[in-house]
Amino acid sequence: MSGGRLERKTAVVTGSGSGIGMAIALRFAAEGANVVVNDIADAGRDVAGEIAAAGGSALFFKADLRRKNEAASLMQAAYDHYGALHILVNNAGVSGGKSVVMAEDEDWDRIMEINLKGSWYCSKYAIPFMIECGGGSILNISSTHAYRTQANHFPYHSSKSGMIAMAYGICVDFGGQGIRANSICPGFIETPLSEAHMRQFANREEKTKAMLATCPIGRFGQPEDVAAAAAFLASDEAAFITGTTLVVDGGRSALQKAE
Repeated sequence: MSGGRLERKTAVVTGSGSGIGMAIALRFAAEGANVVVNDIADAGRDVAGEIAAAGGSALFFKADLRRKNEAASLMQAAYDHYGALHILVNNAGVSGGKSVVMAEDEDWDRIMEINLKGSWYCSKYAIPFMIECGGGSILNISSTHAYRTQANHFPYHSSKSGMIAMAYGICVDFGGQGIRANSICPGFIETPLSEAHMRQFANREEKTKAMLATCPIGRFGQPEDVAAAAAFLASDEAAFITGTTLVVDGGRSALQKAE
């Protein structure tokens, strides 16, 4: 794979064994990037194999990003294997939650450690390598829940808001050293995680119709929709874009329901 807008770039994509992360890894490889596929599950090995089979270059690195040493080892492995690190996509995460009153410490810790602390650890250890390489791009995969949420989604929405704030901080602190940081807020995207969510509804058909009625574009998002946005923001075409948030939700955020 060559000739793409990410050619000669090295990218780490966390949580890329399935869903949005997988789509981003595949798209980056198609754009010419060397891709380090990260996941806590062995499914990431298959994604790296798919990239290699298509003529791309990929390395699978299994790591639990809640552990600082494993996040550091992931960035070190990317740099050691490819001699550079230019792009980090903080995608690994979990959803779910409860109300502010009903949530317990373990609910907070589980979601915050994976979604927010893991993204912090990865950014912390990626940025010095990026600076050494002349600059880089960090993308945080947040959520429209950061702006508008649903009942019983605490602390998920808080973690996703935190990811946006983190990108702002990176933008301000390291912009002078060539580091850009942006966030993407997907809406409802059809992934294995969202499929598991939809299975809980006994009236799934009615639920699906109601959700589609709130989507002006008339369909649910696909992982490839998010991957396309990520490829642009990671590329030099977005060289003057930093500290911003791109919503990829088919227009759901624009729609105000009739009373």
